[in-house]
Amino acid sequence: MPTIKNMANQTGDAPLSSECLRCYLDPAVRIIKKPAPLSGERLLTEQALRLVMVLDAELRTARADWNQDRFRRVMVTRHKAVLRVFRRWSQLNPQPSVALGNLRRRYHANLSGYLYHPK
Repeated sequence: MPTIKNMANQTGDAPLSSECLRCYLDPAVRIIKKPAPLSGERLLTEQALRLVMVLDAELRTARADWNQDRFRRVMVTRHKAVLRVFRRWSQLNPQPSVALGNLRRRYHANLSGYLYHPK
C-alpha cells in the first residue's frame, strides 16, 4: 500500500520510498473561485430549470406512492414548467454552448394499468 506524503510543508531532501505518492499544493490550484452570480434572464432560466428538477423528484415520489391524482397534478405542473424553461432558454443572449435537449416525460394517469397490463 503506497503512503501519501504532503510536500507543501516539506523542507530538506529526505529520501522517500518509491511507493510514496507526493502531493504538491500549487497556489493556483488551491484557490477556489466562486462562480459569477447570474443576473437577468440567466437567473430566471436557472430558477426554471431548478423547478423542473424539483418537480421530477416530486413526480418520482408520487409514482412511488401510487398516488394517481398527485401524479396527474405534478405532470400538469411539470409541463407548464418545461414550457417556461424552453421560453426562457430561447430568450438567452448569447445562446448557451450546451443544447437544452428533450425534456419530455411519458405520461399515464393510470399507473397500475401502465405498469402491469401490456397492450
